[in-house]
Amino acid sequence: MGEFAISVPGESCVRWRASKARSLFGVLLVNRNIVVGKERLRELLWPDIEGPSTSLKVAVHALRRTLDDHLGTDRGHLRVEFRDFGYIMDASDDVVVDFHEFERVTTAAREAAVRGLREEALDLYRRAAALYSGEFLSGESDSWVIEHRHWLRAMILSVLDVLAEYAFEAGEFADAADACRRTLAIDAVNEAAFRRLMMIHARRGELQQAEQWYALCAQRLREQFEVDPDHDTRSLRRRVLSREFVEGVRPGRTGHRVHDGISNRMGSIV
Repeated sequence: MGEFAISVPGESCVRWRASKARSLFGVLLVNRNIVVGKERLRELLWPDIEGPSTSLKVAVHALRRTLDDHLGTDRGHLRVEFRDFGYIMDASDDVVVDFHEFERVTTAAREAAVRGLREEALDLYRRAAALYSGEFLSGESDSWVIEHRHWLRAMILSVLDVLAEYAFEAGEFADAADACRRTLAIDAVNEAAFRRLMMIHARRGELQQAEQWYALCAQRLREQFEVDPDHDTRSLRRRVLSREFVEGVRPGRTGHRVHDGISNRMGSIV
């Protein structure tokens, strides 16, 4: 998450300049403890080179040398091995990778939700949201990076959607708004987040603020896609301006649920 870096307990962060060796390290770490075939590595890292090439061997040598220089030659927890016509990053449980931890906690949250363990699921969703510290390998543009970046981005947006909905239904409007704002920092045209912000202000009777969120949503959609807000967003705006929600049932009261087009998605994580 964020810029590429390795940290070692008791030492400063290990960084090295962008190179094929560093990219190889990233690919192998994404596929931790899984053999990645040589041809697949060549496709990912040297898509423009056809025919035989020694580039992969050179990158593997450079990667091993870098790890030896920074982590020592006698380490047993992070090694690049040749196996079954490919390479594998042999990483022990001592090696903690931020995006792997994010994926693990998010999966655990989804599974807890499916089992009906609501409070456990919410705690895990909150932990997952805290673990997401920025887009995957910020500044990198390789195709494999972009693919994984989109995957993690979809996961965090689903996590934030669950947290925003729960907070809204519980009447914890500040927490719901924070989750929505964080969503919009990742996806600037996320209409579900805009609708929820409109609802938050509508519940407070702050119709001008709700209208401002609608206007911002419409502006961004026109600028980026030359389209108008979708039917649900336009319909919600009409209901907000008619003051339908000002005196309505507030979320969080026992036996009541606000039917505003926002569905409960505790178990629908990517």
